[in-house]
Amino acid sequence: MITHIDLPTNEDEETRLREYLEDVQPEDIAEYVSGLEDRDEQIALIKFLEPEDAAIVFFELDDFSLVSDVLLSLPRWQAMAIAAEIPNDDAADLLADMPDKARGRVLALFDDEARVDIIELLGYEADTAGGLMTTEFVVVPAFVTAQKAIEMMRAFAPDAETIYYVYVIDGNSHLVGILSLRELIIAGPETAIADIMQTNVMSVNVQDDQEEIADLMTKYNFLAVPVVDDEEHIIGIITVDDIVDVIHEEATEDIYRMAGINESEDDEEPSVKGAYMARMPWLLITIFGELGSGIVLSGFQARLEQVVALAIFIPLLTGVAGNVGTQSSTVTVRGLAMGTLESGHALRIILRETTIGLALGVSVGLIVGGIGSFWQFPALGLAVGLTLVLNNLMASFMGTLVPLTFKRINVDPAVASAPFITTVVDITGLLNYTLIAAAILNI
Repeated sequence: MITHIDLPTNEDEETRLREYLEDVQPEDIAEYVSGLEDRDEQIALIKFLEPEDAAIVFFELDDFSLVSDVLLSLPRWQAMAIAAEIPNDDAADLLADMPDKARGRVLALFDDEARVDIIELLGYEADTAGGLMTTEFVVVPAFVTAQKAIEMMRAFAPDAETIYYVYVIDGNSHLVGILSLRELIIAGPETAIADIMQTNVMSVNVQDDQEEIADLMTKYNFLAVPVVDDEEHIIGIITVDDIVDVIHEEATEDIYRMAGINESEDDEEPSVKGAYMARMPWLLITIFGELGSGIVLSGFQARLEQVVALAIFIPLLTGVAGNVGTQSSTVTVRGLAMGTLESGHALRIILRETTIGLALGVSVGLIVGGIGSFWQFPALGLAVGLTLVLNNLMASFMGTLVPLTFKRINVDPAVASAPFITTVVDITGLLNYTLIAAAILNI
């Protein structure tokens, strides 16, 4: 971790700073640069980095305008040296978030071949396989020998993002096989690639959603997965480091949505207007939902006047059931997102969660019912205890059913947010309390 860096004022200090920065991880440098408030100081510090370190720092920075400012303020030869170290997929990500005016000037710093690939990558949606993939990978024809394939790798590997897997193509560039670097090395020199490759290749389409790809790579522990077009031509690969970012992004998005907050609030300093617009709709849903609870309570008013002690337990009843519903919803949404739960097994999932809800309801019902019996009188304790059992059962049922239903109709289950679940549970919980108390207390 870097605590402080003084910019050099002479050649000796410049040399010492360059030597110091060579021993520091680029990710730590990016963190330090992000914390600087002076733009000129940020630019000046990056100028002292080696091109390969500067390329990593650029991708770690959240401020894409800083990246363009640095590149366009450097001598052209130095900016081009840094650009040459940026993988094409990372360059596309950086350029996609740059202001239009700067994008063309920065793109001109890349060589012709890289520029073509970057422009192609920019044409894909950011959350698809095409937006994630890199076009820098190693392919070999199926008809060459292992020795020839190794020679080809020596020629192409310096530009490839990863060489853990070697992808095999036919004469029309169709993906027909795959083999690991280990399998290639231990094969006999004259062995044909077609004889040692695995033909059961798992690939993704260029238009596939990033969340589906993350599930696939997590399930099979892939280090990389090939990307193909509709004709099964291999056009890129997605590496595990990109998927880690996707998993973090999707998890953050789901957490925000479950809380009723738009995922754009992941910014360090979201605007007041943006935060207001993201949160207000969910508060309106809560307001009108809880007005429904008020209507239920107004119908309960006469009974409350007869037995005032009934009101004592209303916050406890709604609070406990709301928590149980949120817990079930959270577990279900996470399971669906991680691929550990399948919406096709809805009955089994609902049965499991409602069983848990019933067990929790019986436990808290006995505890609170006992307290209510000694604190007030036995009939009230019984009414409260039975209500807790029924409320917790219904809360766990709703907390599981809603996200499973949304998943089945192709709606993001994360929208089964805590405000929505809590509102529904509050209304049904109060209805249960009204009916049970009326029956037991004869009011």
